[in-house]
Amino acid sequence: MNASYVKKVSLYLLLSFVITLPLFSPTFSINSVDASQGGEQQSFSWDNSTVYFAITDRFHDGNPSNNQSYGRPQEDAWGQNIGTFHGGDLQGLTDKLNEGYFTELGINAIWITAPYEQVHGWVGGGSDGDFAHYAYHGYYALDYTMIDQNMGTVEDMREFVHTAHEQGIRVVLDVVMNHPGYNTIKDMHEYGFGNPGVSEHWTPGQGQNWHDVHQQINYEDAGAWRHWWGPWIRAGIAGYESCGNSEITMCLAGLPDFRTELTHSVGLPPLLETKWNQERQGGYEDWIVPAANDLRRDLGVAPADYIVKWLSAWVEEFGIDGFRVDTAKHVELSRWQQLKDAANEALWKWREENPEAPGANWTDDFWMVGEVWGHGVGRSEYFDHGFDSVINFTFQGEHGNGPAYRLDTMESTFSRYANAINTDSTFNVLSYLSQHDTQLYPRERLIDGGTYLMLLPGGVQVFYGDETARPFGPTGSDPHQGTRSSMNWDSVNEEVLHHWQKMGQFRSNHLAVGAGEHRQIAASPYTFSRTYVEGDVDDRVVVVVGASGETTIDVSSVFSDGQQVRDFYTGNVTVVENGHVTFPAHRNGVILIERAGDLLPSVSASPAGGEFDREQQEVTLYVQHAEWGAYTIDGSDPKEEGTAFANGDVITVGRELNIDESLTLRLYAENETGEAKAEFTFTKVPAYPQVFADPPGGTFAGDTLKVTLHTQNVEGGTYSIDGSDEQAFTDGDEIMIGKGIEAGSETTLQLKAENEFGTIEETYTYTKSTGLTIYFKKPDSWGTPHLYYYDTNPKVDEPTWSEAPEMEHYEGDWYTHTIEGVESVRLLFKDRGTNQWPGPGEPGFFRDQDGWFDGEWHVDRPGDATDITIYYKTGWTHPHIHYSLNQGAWTTLPGVPLTKSEYEGYVKVTIEAEEGSQLRAAFNNGSGQWDNNQGRDYDFSSGVHTLADGRILSGTPK
Repeated sequence: MNASYVKKVSLYLLLSFVITLPLFSPTFSINSVDASQGGEQQSFSWDNSTVYFAITDRFHDGNPSNNQSYGRPQEDAWGQNIGTFHGGDLQGLTDKLNEGYFTELGINAIWITAPYEQVHGWVGGGSDGDFAHYAYHGYYALDYTMIDQNMGTVEDMREFVHTAHEQGIRVVLDVVMNHPGYNTIKDMHEYGFGNPGVSEHWTPGQGQNWHDVHQQINYEDAGAWRHWWGPWIRAGIAGYESCGNSEITMCLAGLPDFRTELTHSVGLPPLLETKWNQERQGGYEDWIVPAANDLRRDLGVAPADYIVKWLSAWVEEFGIDGFRVDTAKHVELSRWQQLKDAANEALWKWREENPEAPGANWTDDFWMVGEVWGHGVGRSEYFDHGFDSVINFTFQGEHGNGPAYRLDTMESTFSRYANAINTDSTFNVLSYLSQHDTQLYPRERLIDGGTYLMLLPGGVQVFYGDETARPFGPTGSDPHQGTRSSMNWDSVNEEVLHHWQKMGQFRSNHLAVGAGEHRQIAASPYTFSRTYVEGDVDDRVVVVVGASGETTIDVSSVFSDGQQVRDFYTGNVTVVENGHVTFPAHRNGVILIERAGDLLPSVSASPAGGEFDREQQEVTLYVQHAEWGAYTIDGSDPKEEGTAFANGDVITVGRELNIDESLTLRLYAENETGEAKAEFTFTKVPAYPQVFADPPGGTFAGDTLKVTLHTQNVEGGTYSIDGSDEQAFTDGDEIMIGKGIEAGSETTLQLKAENEFGTIEETYTYTKSTGLTIYFKKPDSWGTPHLYYYDTNPKVDEPTWSEAPEMEHYEGDWYTHTIEGVESVRLLFKDRGTNQWPGPGEPGFFRDQDGWFDGEWHVDRPGDATDITIYYKTGWTHPHIHYSLNQGAWTTLPGVPLTKSEYEGYVKVTIEAEEGSQLRAAFNNGSGQWDNNQGRDYDFSSGVHTLADGRILSGTPK
């Protein structure tokens, strides 16, 4: 896009921005929150949650007397404990709560595996059937209305939730609506369904494995199998609806699939009718969830409606705070919204009926996070159907190739996550370092891994034992079983645990870490700030990673001179002088800077000075840590002559100014700790004409593109396409371009407008796409990648799986392929071996624009950019950047001109640089007016940055 101005009136003067106050101080100290009073925890937010995921059976055995419930052994007949119950239970979790284990880790939510009753017997484990696999993980449901006896009793559950709530910790249950558990020969004998063909005590003989039990079971006896789940499920056996091919109807991993699409009653499952009739004889009161007791009968509703009611009963009975939803993509979205609504209603009912219980006075709604396999950091349709968050698979990477393994990706990851998550209140993600269905993070790197995880924007999940370096366990022919080994209470790595405790407490103390705005301060050692300002919460921190010895840190953008600050990691305290502090770094290289001592007042204005081209300018005034502030606009001292204002008051300035005249807004506030002052200069400028097009040029797919034309400060303008005669338009008019031109061709749109202050011309170039170009970064273990695609739009010839075209080598590990003639497509990456991405059974990625994929999708090539691009927010007519690259010579004044960018109100410059370059810069209007960060200049590293109102953010303007 090119722009040229012909001005009738020259313009000088913009912003003189002087700060003589502590800019940022909190309304209340996040650190001082007391979470022990009835579960009260004012700073809690799911946006900053630290969720501890414990496989309950593998965590801690608090009651050995329940270890062999239902006859489940702790070793199978082959002496293996790979897939058996190990003894962990709800009492064990409560014991660790009482020890303070979770609070010392900074945990504010505990996610436990499903505690409801699981199938009693085993299935063959692993691809080789080399161990007996029991439902210790909670994913093979039998009866949602009862607590599994290996987990404990109803009162054990109540005590666990009560104790967690007393410590300000939320409780999240893992739940499954997609499938019940497999048939086991023990359950078949106990509840009289199927035709097992062998006794419930069968074990593999010579030359057999645990899978061979299926050779004994008669799956063709429809009469016997009708006593199992009946019309509730689809399964590949006689008398049942066959498994489907869609995400909703498939039988995942061979499990029976609940027919959640049904909207009418099909009665109770015969299995549960039999079971509940047996239990009516008494003796089961300790395990039946009281709120579910009346749900153990025919309610005349559809299967999914029963499951929603059963799961919500746990919330109503115990005050459960959230669900982690397993296999979310395999159930209709509407069912998840139904579950969320029912659970939320149940939670508020529990709070009303238990007003004295810890957590009853919390005000957050029920929370749901979904496992949507392969989901990354981005908003999807799940957030419109009950989900508050989703598991983020891309931090670890489905193949262990995510950014978690490289600390040098911190800045790109932090800035991308913060810009995506913390600028949109309608979604969040839960990122993890290790996972029970993928792999464990390298045990020898858990210091660095803990640093990275605990500083991530958004929510984070701590997988049990990452904080203690729990070893990978016996795994057999199933590589995931080893990730679920028993907690290593007898061999805790104390150095790792201490580090995770420090990082976790700091995160828990500071809402800004997960939910705040991220800004890089320096590249070496890597330094950044996080700030969170909303309502009466103002929380700010500075973090250094990779420090060694005495380290001096620029904290001027966060803490004011004279402010006492603390390194939370070491406990050392110092005072800010000339915008800097110095701390001795711990050997782990982390410095965690937070406030210490009393809080100074602060005052600010929005907008923070600058030009305005209207008759008058509205300005919002802010004051914090003082009951009121004072302002003047006539040059006088607001301390002596000012008009009082409260936080958030709006004033109007500039009505009496002539063009090119300025006024200075002065602010003042005080409290017992000290004073705060600020000055902001506003300049009235001519109302120059403005025109722009949306979209502002670029590539488009399809035959035509709709473009919306806009004007400002004029009644209308003219446009011309490819040099044709000019046509009149007014603000908001829409035109179509591109019709009839060939793919790959360009179309030029020119806009013009004029008023008494000048004329404006804007030129935009649009290119008709020839298709979609896809770039893929090949993992080290892959052969040459191929691209398989389907669901093309418009429809083109699609390859078979075996004929998927080979991608061309682009550069380094990058490969590329263009799918000609399409506007959208679903695609998978594969090689000639067994590698594919997404994995088997997963749908292809949907793309409707070019993209780069390295485990996450990017619009532009990620990670390799070395140039420095700066978007600068200004109203100056002739903005310049005066800079020094890598401590070299400064540019000749006034510097390099900036050009108008694609973002309204911003100009742009790109400076060629090498990897690791540092740029120091100041900005001016070409006529003596400067923005030099109050004399400190601005520092930039390689990448894309936005500078607005004195603050640097990573990425393009939002």
